Amino acid sequence: MTIIIFILVLLVTVIVHEWGHFFIARKSGMTVEEFGFGIPPRLFSWKRGDTLYSINLLPIGGFVKIAGENGIEGNFPIERQFESKPWYLKSAVLIAGVVMNILLAVVLFTAAYSIGMPVTSDHGTPTVVSVVSGSPSAQSGLAVGDTITSVTVGGTILAAPIATDTLHTAVMKSTGSITVSYNHLGTSHTVDIVPTGNGGSRIIGLAIEPVVNERLSLPSAFIAAIQQTYSIGTQIFSTLASLIAGIFHHNDTASGLVGPVGLAQEVGSAASIGFTYLLAFTAAISVNLAVINIMPFPALDGGRLVVVLLEAITRRKFSQNTVGIIHAIGFLLLLGLMVFLTVGDVRRLL
Repeated sequence: MTIIIFILVLLVTVIVHEWGHFFIARKSGMTVEEFGFGIPPRLFSWKRGDTLYSINLLPIGGFVKIAGENGIEGNFPIERQFESKPWYLKSAVLIAGVVMNILLAVVLFTAAYSIGMPVTSDHGTPTVVSVVSGSPSAQSGLAVGDTITSVTVGGTILAAPIATDTLHTAVMKSTGSITVSYNHLGTSHTVDIVPTGNGGSRIIGLAIEPVVNERLSLPSAFIAAIQQTYSIGTQIFSTLASLIAGIFHHNDTASGLVGPVGLAQEVGSAASIGFTYLLAFTAAISVNLAVINIMPFPALDGGRLVVVLLEAITRRKFSQNTVGIIHAIGFLLLLGLMVFLTVGDVRRLL
């Protein structure tokens, strides 16, 4: 089920992004050769009008192929090709995907806050928000979404509100097992968890936060959605800046990043907490997709936008071969990063 939800979340965020490119390209008089979900090889496809719609094997991305985006082609009218259009129309096509992802995030956050959004509060119900795979907590049967009724450490019941920080502090000071009473799908359970490690390094692999559903009026939900979208966007920019700085200072910022496998786990956890939390998590992924794509890196929308703007400023065309090679290298680097993150995800699972 987690895999299905993961694919659906990617389908929504990627299709919305690519539809932005598709819509503006068509409105600008460009021919869209293919609208694809996933990374080839192609599984199946159908054609409607001038556009081929395809579903590809790896469901971790998507693309819109526009005639003339890599230079004038001979098999399409010149006036319907990307390269023949003025810089502002090219720019509009390139940023359309990012704009659509931001709009999607605002819509999803608004819906989540309107329905009732799980948020942390001192008056909330202690809820499992994360369980480390293979940890003592995971082996005991605890799962994301379970509500905690009591935690006993060293014969002392932890005072409310029970949260991750207080739990971890108590675990590190303890010498025996940890008793956790909780509700799972309406059924009460009590388990004894034996932490791994010794002394200050004792861990149980469990994160708990006091959660309450916060429901807002539609206008308030819309304002909260804009604030949340902006907040997540700035956090992502900050993380990316730290990551780039880490390359030169050799820190381990990248160790906290996740790839497709880790993201699938996070989506599954979000779905376990509740539908509105899954909506909010999908919105956050959409913001991530927007921010990453607008970065001025080869093969991304931001990198292509830089080329268009430089050509407009200098009033000269760059060599299509050179630009193509740069974008190809950028794509290979991104693919390498994806493999690196996936290997890290698998190692954490093991």
